[in-house]
Amino acid sequence: MRGTGLQRSLFNEEIPKRVGHLKNNKGKQLFLIASILFSVVFWAFESFGSSDSKSLTIVLPARKVDLLLSQMKLGLKLVTVEIQDPVYKKTKAYDGFRLSEVLALAGFESKSLANELVFTSKDGYAPNTSFDNLLQQSAVLVFREHGKKDFAFEKVLQGKSMITPAPFYVIWEKAPSAEAVPWPYQLVQIEVVDFKVKYAKLYPLTESAGTSVAKGFSVFKSECLRCHSINLQGGELGPELNVPKNVTEYWAPEILKSFVRNSADFRLRDKMPSFLHLKPEQLDDVLAYLAYMKDHKIDHTRK
Repeated sequence: MRGTGLQRSLFNEEIPKRVGHLKNNKGKQLFLIASILFSVVFWAFESFGSSDSKSLTIVLPARKVDLLLSQMKLGLKLVTVEIQDPVYKKTKAYDGFRLSEVLALAGFESKSLANELVFTSKDGYAPNTSFDNLLQQSAVLVFREHGKKDFAFEKVLQGKSMITPAPFYVIWEKAPSAEAVPWPYQLVQIEVVDFKVKYAKLYPLTESAGTSVAKGFSVFKSECLRCHSINLQGGELGPELNVPKNVTEYWAPEILKSFVRNSADFRLRDKMPSFLHLKPEQLDDVLAYLAYMKDHKIDHTRK
């Protein structure tokens, strides 16, 4: 508990000494009393806040809510789930709440005004998924490993660092594969969106369905947007790919495809995952979409 040891030292050692030295000086005594009261309040605030200070922001079409873990515990049924975790690559058990019930607790009533969820992690990772996945794949918002304290998780390797998934982590009981749905951890926000409205600046509006550009956008949306942005819309973990220069303007196409397929061939312990599951034609489509967006940049010079 940050600050607690300092406050106890103040009470146990320093305060009696100061009272003895200043007992004949009324002005200094008043100042000392005020200091003690401030210390008591600060200590109490630190002690209270640290037990449940982590909240999850839920952004709905008409409102924004910050849910504390204590509110979720009071209003929702706790579930324990054991899965083969693709992040840890082993069997793990967690405690948490059905994500659909968390959204309902925040006040979400109908998906008629929205069609997708966008998750945001501490580091800017921002994957999206559909409401259909939310229900069909049985999403669970977890806040600890089963049998551990709140927000206690085994650390996991991300790039060159070992990090904790706290405060929240979304897992899936029925996901057909690790790639089918996102597994966001260090989660701080969930936004309910109409995706085409929220991310209008990255849509290939002049392309019809079935074209290479349209298919490439679909792949980019499901695989790349969680980390990268186009026209400053999307994830913030990886670099922006369209402004001021489009990535196809400074990477040769074949090198870019090789990098996307497996960045570890270029950079040791890179945070970017491999995309070995993508077919060559899917990578061609992604590059077609990126090249298309080169001619549809936002004016990044405007403030």
